[in-house]
Amino acid sequence: MKKVYIIALLTISSLVLSQENSARVEKSIFNIQAGFVGFWANNELKLSNSIALRSEIGIEPIWLVGEGTVWHPNFRLEPRYYYNLEKRVEKGYTVNNNSGNFFGIALNYRPDAVVFSNNKDLKTIESISVVPKWGIRRNLGNNFNYEAGFGIGLRHEFKYRNYGEFDIHLRIGYTF
Repeated sequence: MKKVYIIALLTISSLVLSQENSARVEKSIFNIQAGFVGFWANNELKLSNSIALRSEIGIEPIWLVGEGTVWHPNFRLEPRYYYNLEKRVEKGYTVNNNSGNFFGIALNYRPDAVVFSNNKDLKTIESISVVPKWGIRRNLGNNFNYEAGFGIGLRHEFKYRNYGEFDIHLRIGYTF
């Protein structure tokens, strides 16, 4: 009978430990993040074991040389494919809170709303953009994280024209 208890205990403990660091994205995580230029709140929702859909709202600045600064909202949807989760688990690294490398496609909408400006005459231009990205996300302890990524894509400004867009981010955040 003791052997049955020991085998059951070992099986249950191995299942618990494997659940803690399994090679899959989290079911749903909520983050707040700050970068060099802006503040964001986001949620990553699990779509499959390696794909999450990130929805985000943020406040970002636009600097207009000689005229001032405008802070405006940015709404983003970004499907992310975390491609190295298995490898991280095999090496003994954590994948908690979606800690891993990813490819994503950032879909941004920037309305022509101004949250704050040091020049009351400045306005923003409504735009949308699509930017394929590569990035990393790592944990700093249990709840803190950092994230870095970059990508090149297209931006369409309503009433104007299309532009190339270079997206680079370096953020530190907290996961709830």
